[in-house]
Amino acid sequence: MKRKAIETMVTILFLTFAFLALPLASVSAQPMKPLRCEVSCSIDWGLPGWKGTVTGDIEGEITYTLDVSTVWVKDDIEHFYETWVIVTDEGTISGFNEGIYMLKNKYMWVANGRVTSATGDWAYLVGCEEHELGTTTSFIPGGDVDGTAILTIMPG
Repeated sequence: MKRKAIETMVTILFLTFAFLALPLASVSAQPMKPLRCEVSCSIDWGLPGWKGTVTGDIEGEITYTLDVSTVWVKDDIEHFYETWVIVTDEGTISGFNEGIYMLKNKYMWVANGRVTSATGDWAYLVGCEEHELGTTTSFIPGGDVDGTAILTIMPG
């Protein structure tokens, strides 16, 4: 009789554990959702680059620093390489991207890159891909230029 009661309790405990652990296994197998942010920035001719804010899945300040040695222009399309840093209350995220910027008519840019370092709550983003698509006001060399974009980081 005692043996039967122990076997029943072990079976119940095993089934309870299996029932509780099954949803956890399926959740951990799902990929993480991309982090999507809106960027609002202004050109900083002193960097050279851009400074602004990010809002959405990441909230903080962003600075883009253009590597001027890599910039080349053909048919009013600028090809660029830049590094960027996002500073938040939860840590920092740094990376690079390469892209193109249309200097006339549409005043838009698209860039792809990668997260190279991150601290605090964002440490898991190191190595993730980054994508941006944005537009600016008219490009005036030496003048005020403002931009907005969608920045997406895709956790692997």
